[in-house]
Amino acid sequence: MDLLPLFALGAVLVETGSGRAKGALHCFVKGLTVLAVGTVVGFAGGSWNDSVLCGIVALLAILGLGDRITLSAAAVIAAAVSITHRLLVVFDQSIGDAVNVSLPTSLSAFKPVLDFLSTHWQHDYAFIWSVHTLAGGAALGALVAAGPRIGRYSRNGLPTAIPAHNLPLAAVGVFLIWFGAQGFSQPLWESAIMSGFSALLASSAWTKWRFGKVDPSFAITAFWTGLISGFAIGKAAPVLALSAGILSGVVSVSVSLFLDKNFIDDPVGVVPAEGIAPLIGLTVLWVSGGAYFGAGSINWAAAFASGFTASWLVCRILAFLNLLRLHPMDELEGADLRLYGIAAYPEFETHEA
Repeated sequence: MDLLPLFALGAVLVETGSGRAKGALHCFVKGLTVLAVGTVVGFAGGSWNDSVLCGIVALLAILGLGDRITLSAAAVIAAAVSITHRLLVVFDQSIGDAVNVSLPTSLSAFKPVLDFLSTHWQHDYAFIWSVHTLAGGAALGALVAAGPRIGRYSRNGLPTAIPAHNLPLAAVGVFLIWFGAQGFSQPLWESAIMSGFSALLASSAWTKWRFGKVDPSFAITAFWTGLISGFAIGKAAPVLALSAGILSGVVSVSVSLFLDKNFIDDPVGVVPAEGIAPLIGLTVLWVSGGAYFGAGSINWAAAFASGFTASWLVCRILAFLNLLRLHPMDELEGADLRLYGIAAYPEFETHEA
């Protein structure tokens, strides 16, 4: 758990490096603000671990929105997702307690329900459901509600390139994600390492075959996706981790392209990296016979839908109140200059440095 702040810093750096240079500072400030809001909300749950996890899931939920949204909107989304995380944790614990209860004869009619839950409901190991899957669903809901960046799509509906201003910085961020992710579960980190690096190689080969060149941004997303899918398969044989990584490398690219075709602007790739990755791990377990088919599917669906619904509803309310997006001029000219640069302090007289 002590390494999770490194995971959070890595996520902030990935978004900062993957976005536009003129909004990089806003991304960084937004990430720290959201992390602070989620941590404070989580501390109301009663423990340090809860507060850190709430901060992480809040940060992941707004990742990819970049310099599109205001700080106040990011804080409200963070609070809503953090509360959803706490509710999901409590629900998960109650399900775990219920399936271990011996029902009296008068309630024997409910036994099939408990048998179904005990078969298909999985324990939230490595916080796969309450953090990663929930964050992936919440990120998708926020991206759908907020809409794409200005200029991301041309008038004929084709995507236009908005180059990342510093991919090496994003690569440093993904390294911190890799190192800090062991805070979720040290025993499962070996599988995550194998699947993460095999996903990176698979993505590089896939993009080279499909586009004629290796795409580093897809490689970053693939590594992140493979890392989380490795946690999802648990402590498994290396061949399963390798299979999950190869599948993650291909699926992460395919999901990102699918979202782009449907005008969902996800420059960080957080939806496949956090939301789809657990499902990849589950699929590998089902095919290999490591888990009963359908086991964990309820967890994934419930967590993803909860995150999507919470963030989408909050974003729609904020949009209705005209509080969600930055002013178009701020986004076009650069959020950093107008919100944090010297132009934001007209009351000061400026001199040459």
